Amino acid sequence: MRFRTIDNPQYKEMKVAEGVYVPDTDIEYPDDPTERLYNKPKVREFAIDETYPYYEDTWNYKLNHALAFVKCHTLVFFLQHLIYGFKAEGRENLKKYKDVLKNGCVTTCNHAYRWDMVSLIQATGKSFYIPMYGENMKTKDYWHMKYIGGIPIPTGLKAMKLFNEAIDRRFKEGYWIHLFPEGISWPFYKPLKPFHKGAFTMAFNWGCPILPCYITYRKRTGLYRLTGKKNVPLITCHIGTPVMPDTSLPRKQAVEKLMQEVWDQMLKMGGIEHNPWPMLAEN
Repeated sequence: MRFRTIDNPQYKEMKVAEGVYVPDTDIEYPDDPTERLYNKPKVREFAIDETYPYYEDTWNYKLNHALAFVKCHTLVFFLQHLIYGFKAEGRENLKKYKDVLKNGCVTTCNHAYRWDMVSLIQATGKSFYIPMYGENMKTKDYWHMKYIGGIPIPTGLKAMKLFNEAIDRRFKEGYWIHLFPEGISWPFYKPLKPFHKGAFTMAFNWGCPILPCYITYRKRTGLYRLTGKKNVPLITCHIGTPVMPDTSLPRKQAVEKLMQEVWDQMLKMGGIEHNPWPMLAEN
């Protein structure tokens, strides 16, 4: 297969297949692929410890969750099409593998831009619960992140036990669980950043498939030149094929094998022939 090298030091000798669009947004990305690009101002404070309600079943929560779902499927979806020219590819895999996915799954995707989670919801038509970096939930996006299904990831042992119980319960209720294995978002960054093991450990523990997805970019053309900044690309969300954990292997090897298979499939969907970063994050 023919490929080309991107002449941009920000991409560190990445190679992509012919025809793959790589946006040039003038964003200066860090040299460390585990470093957060932004730390948004906090507008509310709350403890992410054993006192946080990781599993909520109150009427207030249900009402706001429903409102978030309606907003996501109306106004935000309209803006996705208007600003980002949103497209979804691979939806046929949802039908083809419906028997594999019928009891739930874990989805993964590159952490690509502000509305990447909306892209997954829009592409799959599913409701999700999403483990999230808790500090981001303290920003002005609190309401949307919480009620779209966000559950903050704690650090203490007692709190982590409650968090795990909540995620397990949501999965058993039939919700899909989504994790961004890169852990951090660099807007419109093309390479795949190193993974953390959380998504793959969950899938192994539940014996469920992982459904890899990948967000790619398209050049802003035509009328879309009027609906967004010229250096902000258009968006396509690709849905891959499910990958099952190999439960015949010991847990460590099975998680690593699952991670490798998902990593390889995501790179293929992204048209990346040589990725500049390793698969596994050091921390």
